[in-house]
Parts: sequence; C-alpha cells; structure tokens
Amino acid sequence: CGGAVFGAGIIVKFKPYILARFATWGHAWEAASTTGYQQTRTMSAAASGGLFGRGAGQGWLKDIFAAETDMVFAVVCEELGLIIAVLAMFAVIALALFAVRNAAQGRSTFYVIAGCAAVSLLMVQMGLNVFGSLDILPFTGVTFPFVSKGGTSLVSCWMLLAFVKATDTRRDARFVVSRDKAPRRRQ
Repeated sequence: CGGAVFGAGIIVKFKPYILARFATWGHAWEAASTTGYQQTRTMSAAASGGLFGRGAGQGWLKDIFAAETDMVFAVVCEELGLIIAVLAMFAVIALALFAVRNAAQGRSTFYVIAGCAAVSLLMVQMGLNVFGSLDILPFTGVTFPFVSKGGTSLVSCWMLLAFVKATDTRRDARFVVSRDKAPRRRQ
C-alpha cells in the first residue's frame, strides 16, 4: 500500500493533468470550458447520436483531440448510434464469456488463470473507456479494445487475444465450438 501511495504521488507530481481529470470527475459540466472540455464534448456527442447515429463520418467529435483513441466510444455512439456501440461492447463481452468457458476445459490451472486474466484486462480496458466517456468513472484515456485507433493499443489487444487462444489446450482447438457433445475423431 505504501508503494502504491508513493507511486501515485510521483505520478501526480510529474503528470498533474491526471489529478485534474480526477478533480473533474462527476461534475464536468461545471468546468465545461476548462478541465471538463473533452468530457462535456464526449457526453454531448454520445447523446446526439441517438439510437441510429448521424452516419459514418458525419459526427463533429472526430475533430476533437484524441477522439479516435480515448473517446472512441462516444464517436461510435455519435456516428453509428447507441445500438452499434452497445453491440461493440457485447462483442468484447462475448469474447470474455468464450474465454472463461474455454478456460474451464483447460488441463492446467496456470492456463486457466492466465486466460481469464488476459480477458479481464480487455474487459477492464473496455469498461474504463466506456464509463470514462460517459463520466461514470474518471476519464483515464484508456482505449477501447479493437476499435480505437493506434498501433500499440491494437497490437497489445491482438497479443492478449493470441494469448487467450494459446491457453486453449484442447487437441485441434479452434474458436468455433461444435454443438454436439461427442468429440470428433480424426480419420
């Protein structure tokens, strides 16, 4: 705990904008033209898209700094609508459910824990982006898995997905799980 407090103090000292984001959390509208600028624009754009959105490329949030990375959930809400944004969230959730279901069949406890931890990283990353964009959590600037623009974010998400696939220790394993319960034999 002491190390975490010391690390947080160092971060706040050298990166004071992080403290400003936490101070803005929960009441971004009170500082809409200063520290809450990005947050209020993000919430306005997410609300203006409605259920079906304005159309791909027709939103105004894409012109704000870091819209393609940190605020991509709001951009998707604005341009493609709330339905597509929720479906993008459900895609990551479905991946997590598959990984947990697949982990139950693992031969090693290490692979079970490692696969669930990798998917948990993706879920936390998605939750921070979605809830940060909507001012439910502090705006942290974390990217949305597989949707945000950026090479390192995309590469790290694909590496986590590859690791989840590598934890699948079944013979002839594949992402498609057959409906029949009897194992198939090779001819």
